[in-house]
Amino acid sequence: MTPPEREKGSVSVEFALVSVVLFSLIFGTMELGRVFMVWNAAQEITRRAARDAAVGGFSALPYARNDAVLQPATSGNDATFPGLPELGAMAVSIQFMSGPFGALTPAAVLPTDGLQNQLNCAQGSTPCITAVQAMLCTPGSNPCSPIAYLPVGIPVLPIALFLPLSPVTLPLEGAGAH
Repeated sequence: MTPPEREKGSVSVEFALVSVVLFSLIFGTMELGRVFMVWNAAQEITRRAARDAAVGGFSALPYARNDAVLQPATSGNDATFPGLPELGAMAVSIQFMSGPFGALTPAAVLPTDGLQNQLNCAQGSTPCITAVQAMLCTPGSNPCSPIAYLPVGIPVLPIALFLPLSPVTLPLEGAGAH
């Protein structure tokens, strides 16, 4: 039994109407999964950067930034996290902090080496670096501003999300720290 002439094509129209909702749900779910992946990657990047800088000391900064985005063999600061172009080595801000752990302030000047830092801390003089802090910032921003999230699943949807700064502060382990 064939449909009457005036009903031909109605299935195509119905599918077109339903498919907009269906594909929006599918791509929205994929984008939500990507948001969670980027959010977790941001936390891991700052944790890795702070850990590398805390152990490696003052000379570990280029390595710490590249290792944080899983590109330790890369030279320079142009490495990016695999599949996430917004999370690159240039976005990793590492600051050495001085003072007691409850009242840390960014160090204006770094000691020349770990032995000098150990002497400064023992004598109570500055700079005495006691901790390191890593955050994710928009490259070139001062003060640190959040990185804009780049949606890929639904490019026409105006999503204005920003990644967390994800600050991680660890006590300095290398560079003459106690």
